[in-house]
Amino acid sequence: MRNLADGKVWPRLCNPAVQFNVVVSAFSLSELPSKAERAEVVQTLWHKTSNFLILVENGTKAGHCLLMEARDLVLKGKEKSPLDPRPGFVFAPCPHELPCPQLTSSEPLACSFSQAYHPVPFSWQPKEEKFSMVILARGSPEEANRWPRITQPVLQRPHHVHCHLCCPDGHMQHAVITARRHGRDLYRCARVSSWGDLLPLTTPSELPPAAIIDPPES
Repeated sequence: MRNLADGKVWPRLCNPAVQFNVVVSAFSLSELPSKAERAEVVQTLWHKTSNFLILVENGTKAGHCLLMEARDLVLKGKEKSPLDPRPGFVFAPCPHELPCPQLTSSEPLACSFSQAYHPVPFSWQPKEEKFSMVILARGSPEEANRWPRITQPVLQRPHHVHCHLCCPDGHMQHAVITARRHGRDLYRCARVSSWGDLLPLTTPSELPPAAIIDPPES
């Protein structure tokens, strides 16, 4: 791995004519003291992006809000890069470019995901860490799969599954999926799905809500 402070590497990174297929920024926006500085950094990262910009922050409401701020800046930005004028769209996790329904609800929540890891020094007892992310891509939204995203742990019950979904129409939906009501294929798919997965539905209307028999724990 090359040191970014290397005199031969840094000028190339600063060159406005240089772009990268994938640009990643993890836990950096929360360290910047002002909105103006965050906007400048996000615009610089976006200008360096030819395909995907991946932003990761802590899985808290504050971290999620920072990502939505960066998301809106890219989506609504009028400034076009002379190197790549293609617009941006949300590749993941949002299945839409609408306001985040998690933040516009009566009780705002962070859109976060969980990852298990073994700390260093190594321990047999894994730890869980929550994080929030947004992946922005250049091109058209039609290039992405607009399927609902599972936003909470899937809760399995006898003969039915609880799934909390962020849908392409910009709304949250709590779906209770059964084989009788929704078909065996979708029911089996839901049972083996995990928090953060996409549920393969073309539109939310294909998933009529069923009666809630055993509500999941929050």
